[in-house]
Amino acid sequence: MARFQCFRSDSSGVRWRLLGGNNRVLGVSVRGHIDQTAALRELDLLREETGTTRLDFERSATGQWWWHLAVSDTPVARSAQGFARKIDADLAAKRFMRRIGEATLDASVMVFQPGHRGRATNSVN
Repeated sequence: MARFQCFRSDSSGVRWRLLGGNNRVLGVSVRGHIDQTAALRELDLLREETGTTRLDFERSATGQWWWHLAVSDTPVARSAQGFARKIDADLAAKRFMRRIGEATLDASVMVFQPGHRGRATNSVN
């Protein structure tokens, strides 16, 4: 079962990511938010507006393909990794879109610290 998870890794604020049933990252938020509540508001918007999303693809200088998802022309999500072929990026984006509606929400905020292999969990904003 897919799940949304909020995390904080640096000074960019709280971001969210969508994890698949195998804990692989399917997509991540484009921007950081001031707190978990703001990140959850963006998730609610994404769930409500799936019909008005726009999917774009970009090929980076390294040759990798990345997908980007916008809601009402506002960038919201992107692929968590690059893909060697555009068709693979497209399949990954479609997988992300299918999982949005069924995903549960992990109430904690993960904290990833540079230089540490582990991570801490905060249950507050």
